[in-house]
Parts: sequence; structure tokens; C-alpha cells
Amino acid sequence: MNGRNPDRAGAVFGAVGKSLCYVGLFLGMQSAVMLPAMVRAAMGGGLYEIYAALEANAVLYTLISGLLTIAVVLAFYLIRRKKLSEALWLRSVPAPTLLAGASLAPALYFVVATVLALLPEAWTENYGEASAGINTASFTGVLAVVFVAPVLEEFIFRGLVMTRLARVMPGWLAVLLSAAVFGVCHGELVWFCYAFLLGAFFGFLDLRAGSVLPSILGHMAFNGIGQILTFVPETEEGTELVIAMGILLLAAVILPVVNRRGIFGLFRPAPKEMPGLDEWAMPTEPGVYEYDPWEE
Repeated sequence: MNGRNPDRAGAVFGAVGKSLCYVGLFLGMQSAVMLPAMVRAAMGGGLYEIYAALEANAVLYTLISGLLTIAVVLAFYLIRRKKLSEALWLRSVPAPTLLAGASLAPALYFVVATVLALLPEAWTENYGEASAGINTASFTGVLAVVFVAPVLEEFIFRGLVMTRLARVMPGWLAVLLSAAVFGVCHGELVWFCYAFLLGAFFGFLDLRAGSVLPSILGHMAFNGIGQILTFVPETEEGTELVIAMGILLLAAVILPVVNRRGIFGLFRPAPKEMPGLDEWAMPTEPGVYEYDPWEE
């Protein structure tokens, strides 16, 4: 910072503008990676050929664009000699807090799977096809979906977008707005609802923990469950799937009990030195804000 104190409108405008830049980087890198395939498919046919080309290589595009975007973000802050613990909210937290998201991942997955199962089949048809294309039992699929995608999405939507918004508005509003943007970036309605719920959960988790690390591990665990379920054989009786969901339900009950210290700790008042839901966006003087997002 250079000592300037922007007014509230200027601070909000700056935070929103910079958040849009981060989202633009996220979407732009994906588009850049997919562009060659889209051009080749367009030259050989129409929209169907383009869709087929993207669907066939969805995992590879996710992996490449994810790694490139993570590298760009890290390089940007390292070159500017910014502390990643503050720039990306990669703050260290106690082990129980760190594992809170992962402890709740089976319960979250079970809830999401149950909700999706209750929706009309016409709503979830495209969702099922897209999920099948991404959740593949391959090394590339595991690397992209379980490790790269969670790190990338938590960096962008929670570590950058949500934290910038939360410095100029109430934390709960920053959580909901960043979750909405996260949902929009996932496309159609079912994906939006699915991603919005995840984004809101991970956003709340990070604000209460004061770090993006718990949501990274929680996101990895959530996606990992989906990958593990791809190994469950499909049979007419569905016995294997019932057993797998039973194990998932058991984990959803046991893990939160085992890590109750970390989970209950999320609902305690945030410490003064680590602002949480209520302390952020409070002016030091009427109409004067300490945070200028354009000076980062």
C-alpha cells in the first residue's frame, strides 16, 4: 500500500474489478488450451464435431490449463515478492482445522449425491455424461480432478476472489458472491447449483479457518470420492454401488466425530489477528477503508 485510503465505493469497485480479472484468467487459460482443438474440429465439421473434440479430451484440457494457470498465479506473486500466505491465503492452521474440510467431504458428497438422485432425470442427463467424461479411472484423470483442479479452483475462487471481496463487504456476502461466480463458471443449471453449494461450503470453511488450505484438502477429498466410485462396477442389481454408498455414509458419520475439535472450532469467534466473517470490511474511520485492491 502507498498510504492512500480509497472510499467505500472505490474499494468495492477495485475488489470486484480485480476479482473479474482472476476469473478472466481462469476462463481465458481454459479457452486458450482448447482453442487449437476447436479450430481443427470446426474446419472438419460443425458444432457437433467441436463438442465431441472437447468432450474426448476434457481431462487433458483440465490438467494442462490447470497447471498453466497455477504456474501463472504463483509466478505473478513470487516475481512481485508477495508472501503467498497472504496473497493466496495459504496460511498455516492447526491440524484439526486443516482436516475439517476433508472430514466433512463424505457427508457433503452423500448429500449432493442424494439431491442429484432426487432430481428429474432430464435435468441430470448432461451432468451425468459430463461427470463420466471427467471422472475416469486413469492416472491423468486422478491427477487432473483430484489434485490440480481443487488447487486451481480454491486458489482462484476462494484464495483470490472471495478474500478480495471479503475485505470490502461482509464475509457472508463475499462467500455467496464468490460461490455464485464459481457456479456460473461451471455452466448449466445443475452444474451451477452443484458448484454453488460447494463454493458456499468451502468459502465458509476458509473464512472461519482463516486459510484456504482446509478447502483445498476438502475439495481434493470430495473429488477423490468421485474418482473412487468410478472403480465400482455397474451391475443390474446395483449391489456394489449400495455397498459403496453404505461405506460412504459410515465415513460421513465417523470422520466428523473423530475430528469434532476441528469442525466445532470453525464456529468459534475469529481471532483478532485473523479476521473472519465479521471483522473484515470494517472502516478504521467513517468512510475510510484500509484496503486498496489495486495496490496489491
